[in-house]
Amino acid sequence: MSSLAGTRALVRLALRRDRVILPVFLGVVVSMVASGAAATIALYPDAASRIQAVTLINSAASTLAMYGPIHDPSSIGAVSIFKLGMMGVLAVAVFAARIVVRHTRAEEETGRLELLGAAVVGRRAPLTAGVMVAVGASVIAGLFSAVGLLGTGLAGPGSVLFGAGMAAVGIVGAAFGAVAAQVTMSARAAAGLATAAIAVAYAIRGVADAASGGAFAWLSWSSPLGWWQEIRPYAGDRTWPLALLLGLAVVLLAAAYSLATRRDFAGSLVADRAGRAGGAWWLRSPLGLVWRLQRGSFGIWVGTFAVVGVVFGSLSGSVGNFLDNTAARELFDKLGGAGRLTDAFLSVEMVFVGIAAA
Repeated sequence: MSSLAGTRALVRLALRRDRVILPVFLGVVVSMVASGAAATIALYPDAASRIQAVTLINSAASTLAMYGPIHDPSSIGAVSIFKLGMMGVLAVAVFAARIVVRHTRAEEETGRLELLGAAVVGRRAPLTAGVMVAVGASVIAGLFSAVGLLGTGLAGPGSVLFGAGMAAVGIVGAAFGAVAAQVTMSARAAAGLATAAIAVAYAIRGVADAASGGAFAWLSWSSPLGWWQEIRPYAGDRTWPLALLLGLAVVLLAAAYSLATRRDFAGSLVADRAGRAGGAWWLRSPLGLVWRLQRGSFGIWVGTFAVVGVVFGSLSGSVGNFLDNTAARELFDKLGGAGRLTDAFLSVEMVFVGIAAA
């Protein structure tokens, strides 16, 4: 029997199970990127206002750490994808990684894959099916994001490269998920490991961009997200960084397939450590168990929100400068910020933080 036997049936099953989450996620990402670009075009209608804003943005270390630099201050496209572009690419990478884990390690953990394996299903079919679904979702996200950007009136080459870059980063995320699914025993640990790898890549890029005087600029070349930035849509339109991203994905996927053949079914390369023999007192209640299971995720969310708060606080002193134009004031007035512009900015940003928490 071929090691890929049953792959098509498993892809159909995965699409059936994800028939709600896939279109909802893709719709949110695409609309976020397109609407963000449209709003930015309206916010900075002339080159002078864009250059003024970009000068301040590129001088703020906290902003550079979160979103990276804007390479061409005069380009409306480069300014439009500055913030939501990075967030959209990150979201697609994490989503792709979790899709692979969902249809590989999670299926092994629940025992469903063992039942499927009793039929005509090859050893590599589940991993291949999971990767195919994640790669397909990444490509669709990139394609429709490009179409959305084109719909806002932005240049064609930059829009296509932005979409290609988003798809490539998503494929790298899927590859991270494929490797993580072979390393750990549980789906929760595999998803956390893949997400952590993406987070480390994001942090490395952030340090490289925020370092004073470009002292650590070389670090950006050790991060896939740094490679994505070097595509520079609407600010140079480079294609060669796509080869770096796809090359990394191929290497990671090759490693995942190699690791998959070296472990037992439902096993992993790293065994779970044994728990306490007697059990902790705080595991004797439902609340204690929930805390034990969720404390890692809870800590990450709290830490993330703390960092976001520091960033917004550092920006509050200068927000009046790079939003000091008629369009910006009218926009924030419509959003309920009829008073000071800084207060309006912070209130609007905290609404998005609340949405993320929800």
